[in-house]
Amino acid sequence: MLTQTDKLTALAPMQDVTDLAFMRVLARIGSLPDVFVTAYFRSTPTTCAMAENNLRCIEENETGVPVLAQLAGAEAAPLVRDAEQLLQLPVAGINLNAGCPAPLVNRHGAGAGLLRDLPALQSAVQGLRAVVPAGQFSVKFRTGWESEEELPAILDTIGAAAPDAAMIHGRTRKALYKPDTVSVEAVRLAVQTLACPVMGNGDIATLEQARYWLNHISPAGVMIGRGAVRNPYIFRQIKGGAAPTADEMKHYYRVLVEETDRILHTKRTPAGHCNRMKKYLAYCYADFTPEQEYALRRCTDIDSMLRILCG
Repeated sequence: MLTQTDKLTALAPMQDVTDLAFMRVLARIGSLPDVFVTAYFRSTPTTCAMAENNLRCIEENETGVPVLAQLAGAEAAPLVRDAEQLLQLPVAGINLNAGCPAPLVNRHGAGAGLLRDLPALQSAVQGLRAVVPAGQFSVKFRTGWESEEELPAILDTIGAAAPDAAMIHGRTRKALYKPDTVSVEAVRLAVQTLACPVMGNGDIATLEQARYWLNHISPAGVMIGRGAVRNPYIFRQIKGGAAPTADEMKHYYRVLVEETDRILHTKRTPAGHCNRMKKYLAYCYADFTPEQEYALRRCTDIDSMLRILCG
């Protein structure tokens, strides 16, 4: 799957957003990517947090789309231990997270923290390469910690491990998710340098942007996160399908309510269900009037939320 030559689309991992519910939504609306990636499993010397939500993405995935299990950690031995455990599950491969900019993760040297400790990054990618079967190891990373000038050394370190695929978010860790900070030249450098297929990631929100990336920046594929939550039909569009109609967007919101309730109904109050919905809607507020956004942010029951979303 990771080494095929066709252009690929992937749903980017986003904690508590691109979860099993959202995967099921994409299946129901007929707009599936070629691959899913779980939110990260956190590896430490003492334990791996086998998060229930992430495991459900693997064990209860009925979509037919392969799933990569993502690991975040600062030390090779725990990453190898947990990769071997996850490979016992129905996963398509292991993805190393070297891009998460969350301070809590970085404080312990994981995620993008690996980019400022190249010996640790080297140990991690080499250790995982040694135990992950051919065709199943990938790395997701940023262009640097402070500066893109760090990228050539990062690419050398990753490339020496011969991953089967790579996904590059075109920002440094310092840039976080700030608008207008994605460097297409840095992504192009990764594509030109690494021997494996490289998927581009970063502020791809429209069909036109996706096509531009596929044709000019990262021809192996694109990974889309926030843009796919706002317009989940984008994967259908990339594959030649139509843009969503207003009625299809309303259908999306209804299905999202149903699928989140399918998972949360025994765990959350109606207000808690609304709060979980707001994690998705945070990427969709731009499509509503200020009055609708205000009302959605204040919603505490699903029926009221659906009336605002669907009229």
